[in-house]
Amino acid sequence: MRTTTFLLALALVLLAADAYALTGIGVGVRAGVIADYDNPELAFENGKSIGIDDLSMFGGHIRFSRFPIFTLEVAAERSWRDEQLSVEGWKKKLNVEVEDFMIAANLKYIFKIPVLKPYLGGGIGWHQIVYKFGPAGVLDDVTIVIPEDGQRIGVHGLAGVAFSLPASPLEIFVEGRIGTISGENETTKYSAIYGGVTLKLL
Repeated sequence: MRTTTFLLALALVLLAADAYALTGIGVGVRAGVIADYDNPELAFENGKSIGIDDLSMFGGHIRFSRFPIFTLEVAAERSWRDEQLSVEGWKKKLNVEVEDFMIAANLKYIFKIPVLKPYLGGGIGWHQIVYKFGPAGVLDDVTIVIPEDGQRIGVHGLAGVAFSLPASPLEIFVEGRIGTISGENETTKYSAIYGGVTLKLL
């Protein structure tokens, strides 16, 4: 159901943008950190949340400019973290792995000034989240609550700035994002900071 909702929303965005002339297209890569990954569903039995400080992120994107000041972007990102956690009263450590593969559609409003292009925007994302739990021993009195793997829908807001020289086909950008991902019982919240480069094809 969530996948169908995401695909329908993406189709509506693309159809709405298709009514306007294509003024630019570009492809690029990005990398950074997903920070403050707050997932209440990942916890110890007593309700204490297992905090994941940050996830490494790498991805790519395709950018379509339909208006002079608007850009539609389709991005794919893989974020992951292998975290070793200490448990009070237990000598060994727990190994918890989180992986989040996201496909997102973003709409950005560009503030055009000389050389620099600051922008604001937002989008929706389809997330495939996988959890792995591997204790290096046996836990006697501690139970770890691991969410089920699965597909989830998220929404996010973003802001950034892009830079390119007039004669260069390359555009460098730095971007920040704050988002939420729907869960079975709780909502995962996160923030992200990353940068990348876009090759302007048109």
